[in-house]
Amino acid sequence: ALAAGPYAMAGGLRTVIWPDILQCMRRVVGGAAMLWMGLGYLGGWGVFETRIQELQGADNWDMLALIQPIDHPNVPWTGVVLGLTIHALAFGATSHVMVQRALAARSVHEARMGGLLAGLLKVVAVFIILIPGLMGYVMAQGAQPLIEVSSPDQLYPAMVQALLPVGLVGLVLAGLIAALMSSLDSEICAASGLFAMDWYQPYRPAATQRRLIWAGRLLAAAVVVIGVFWAIVVIPQFRFLYEYLAKFSSYIPGTIVACFLWGMVSKRPTRKGAFATLIAGSIFGVFLWLVNDSAVLNRLVCGEEGLGLAFLEMHFLHAAFVIFAVASALLFGFSFAFGDEGPLLSAQGDETLMPTRKQDQIYWLGAVGLLLVYCAVYWYFF
Repeated sequence: ALAAGPYAMAGGLRTVIWPDILQCMRRVVGGAAMLWMGLGYLGGWGVFETRIQELQGADNWDMLALIQPIDHPNVPWTGVVLGLTIHALAFGATSHVMVQRALAARSVHEARMGGLLAGLLKVVAVFIILIPGLMGYVMAQGAQPLIEVSSPDQLYPAMVQALLPVGLVGLVLAGLIAALMSSLDSEICAASGLFAMDWYQPYRPAATQRRLIWAGRLLAAAVVVIGVFWAIVVIPQFRFLYEYLAKFSSYIPGTIVACFLWGMVSKRPTRKGAFATLIAGSIFGVFLWLVNDSAVLNRLVCGEEGLGLAFLEMHFLHAAFVIFAVASALLFGFSFAFGDEGPLLSAQGDETLMPTRKQDQIYWLGAVGLLLVYCAVYWYFF
């Protein structure tokens, strides 16, 4: 945060996007090198699959399967289908980081093409992140493991040092750090822009452009300070980083997705109803998180000696969908209770930025092709 904050505050979106492009290329090259070297060390894909099957354990979970049984402790298929759908919609369609980049495109067609490229990189991530992670798990097992780690967070750096030559070690580790910086600078830039344009400007309509820029920079500085504090105090309470990312982010997006989704497909939701839903849904999400993460509150709410509300104890991926469903009901309920707010605003835009018929065809061909690639990956790892 301390490294990414200054240049994100000083240069804005332009200074964030160009480093992100270079860092993305470096991560792809480094991840491909890890995949290649890992397969070479293990003896090929067939040997890797055999070793994984040998290490599945007494529970007999197939580690290479993207669709797991419903009683799987980490990724039940119901959580993947329902919960991860909410995660995907939240990040790809409602996250201000993604929206900001789409709005920065020179045309709707270019924004669409950027979305397709991001979707393709999600497929690439399976082979340059997930598969090397499983290879690292294999290498850390046995009487004489190639790598020794005390936490899953140490697995990837340990693999890099064990497999790659000296020159590539620095490149890949720099790419790992760049990945963290890429996420941080994007969040900082998005938060500062959101604060300046959606909060500060409505309260100070006469504010100059310079004052808006400084308001965004001050908010960005506050985000950096809070981020450093959060990393030191909160994140170490979790067993490893991914557990924090997966659990903490599951109790937030459902409410936002409900407001965006139903606001797009239905005329029933109103502005006041959406605002009330965001508040009530967020409170419910935090409550559900505390019930499932705090042993004391879990006993009070779900235990037999407490309220006995055992149905609130659920997997975090299931919680993401439950929060979405509750928020959807709240949205329509609040909108009905607050009544009609008058005519809805119609969407308007510059016709020169809209895609042509040929560009529409290119986009839909790309979207269908990407969907087929997704289906092929799921079919292979089913």
